[in-house]
Parts: sequence; structure tokens; C-alpha cells
Amino acid sequence: MKLNSLPTGYVTPPNLEIGTNKLNNVTAILEVNGNIPLLIGDGDKPRVWLYIPADNNGNEWYPLIKDNFSTNPNVLVIGDKSSTTIATKQGNILTCKKRSDGVIEVSKVDLTLIGLNFVATNDSVKFMNNTFTKNTFSNVGVMFGAGNA
Repeated sequence: MKLNSLPTGYVTPPNLEIGTNKLNNVTAILEVNGNIPLLIGDGDKPRVWLYIPADNNGNEWYPLIKDNFSTNPNVLVIGDKSSTTIATKQGNILTCKKRSDGVIEVSKVDLTLIGLNFVATNDSVKFMNNTFTKNTFSNVGVMFGAGNA
């Protein structure tokens, strides 16, 4: 999935919080080699798209989750009316919820389970051996990028 060809129905969240970082009108959290592996969209509850690398170079990507629907029986999308969790036998890849104030709160991301060096907890975001806390990103396409665009 590319930044210039996002899925139909995707709506950028006006406000998203991840690891004490605030994202205001930010389309995607992460871009790798010009591809968006994780997309969290606005809705009654967070809408998630998750793509995994299909080759070692990160040039080809396979859709694992499409708008909260899994394409793999070993990956579950669970939640309630305001939350979404992506779960595997190895652990949860993502946990997020939409709060009553409309903010999407991401409490966990662990993309190491799909081969990417990106982890977020309630306290911080760790990406490529750097830790990010208490930052604000506004009106940008992507929070973090790596590789060739």
C-alpha cells in the first residue's frame, strides 16, 4: 500500500496518540521503502490495515488485515464497539481504541512479529534503536520513514 493510493473508505484520524506522542492529521505512522505497512483509520472504532513484507528486500507486500478483516486464519481481529486488537499465537501485534473524546489511542504495536523494527507501548515508540516520547506531529503524511521512498 502506498501513501498516494490508500484504501477506499480510509479516513485519516484527526487525533491519534501512540506512546505519549500525539499525531494530529497524520495519515500513517510508518513508511518502509515507500510502502505503508500499518494504517489506522478513523471510524466508530479504529479501522486497521496491516501489510507484511513478502520478500527480504521489503519491495513486495502482502495484505494481512484489510479494514479489520484478516486474510490469514492464524491472525485474529478482535475487539468491541470502540477497540481493535490484532492477535496472533505469538502475541498481539496491535491494540488500539477510540476514546469518548474521539482520539484514537494506540496502546500497543509490535511489528517485530512481522519482521519490522517498530514497537510502541503506552510509554514510548521505539523505531530503529531510537526512542520517541512526548512529541507532536501535525499535518504530515507519515510519522516515521525508512528505506527508499
